[in-house]
Amino acid sequence: MTSSAIRTMKSMVNEIGFAGHSLASINDLSNEQIYQLFELAKVLEPYNRSKIDLFPGSLMATLFFQPSTRTRMSFETAMNRLGGMVVSEAAAMISSSAAKEESLADMLACVSQYANIIVLRHPNDVEAREAAPKSTCPVISGGWGHWEHPTQALLDLYALYRKFGKIEGVKVCVAAADMIEARTGHSMAQGLARLGAEVTIASPSDKKVPAHIIENVRKNYPNAKITEETDFDQDGFNELISGMDEIYLPGCSAPKGETAEAYKKVMDNYMVRGDTLAKVRASGRDIYVTHTLPRRAGEMDLSIDDTPSQLAFEAIGHSVSIRMALVAAMLGL
Repeated sequence: MTSSAIRTMKSMVNEIGFAGHSLASINDLSNEQIYQLFELAKVLEPYNRSKIDLFPGSLMATLFFQPSTRTRMSFETAMNRLGGMVVSEAAAMISSSAAKEESLADMLACVSQYANIIVLRHPNDVEAREAAPKSTCPVISGGWGHWEHPTQALLDLYALYRKFGKIEGVKVCVAAADMIEARTGHSMAQGLARLGAEVTIASPSDKKVPAHIIENVRKNYPNAKITEETDFDQDGFNELISGMDEIYLPGCSAPKGETAEAYKKVMDNYMVRGDTLAKVRASGRDIYVTHTLPRRAGEMDLSIDDTPSQLAFEAIGHSVSIRMALVAAMLGL
């Protein structure tokens, strides 16, 4: 990389103005900062499978108290691609001192003495939010409780931006059989609405998105277009999505035991059908479908994977570069 290119990269990183900050919510970033991260991610895309030594000697600690494949591995890949190093605790509830009842606050206070940046996934968002300020280095939420998962939303917003070249005016349906626990859906709905998309949230009425999500958007972004639609059968849901540009599936965690079958029947009402998308495609346009993964077969027709509508795995392809951009912005150059 030439010295002029390094200077350009440095200016892009520092203009974001996020060095030293932590990221708990998509709302910790301004709209301008989100778009600046998108532009930086585009510059970093060529290094998704190579290396750019921007942060030699810097260390990322990944602390995961819940299972993860994509979030943990893409962050660790991003740090390695940036020339840094990673130490990982992938089963923190079992193999870290949390098993000896160490508080999360104490753990972050200690680990931040080793690391330059920490990525934390935790099942209790209140505990995570209270503990994060105890860290002396920036902390990134890798998903906290049922509250938010801001970096998953950031990569999906970036994938949408790369597909359409914009977010403003794009019609997106965020849909799940349970929007209460869909933390990625909470982050994504807010990010979409803030950036000017036309957002429809679809769910059962007894599993609607928490009220503060919509209230926050309408309070801080009065011109945002965000609506809720509830209680569909499968035909009604597929009629709704036939008018969208993208369907965003934040995933369903079907309960186990005697309630599982009843829940799966509700999931079936929100299944994205391949024939719906094919019919729209025949009229001359595509509807894109993305899923945060992992997914259940009942959430979408898996034949969609073999059509132009598939966006989930394309989004995964963007996950390293957007997380490289975020890490760079938080470390600063």
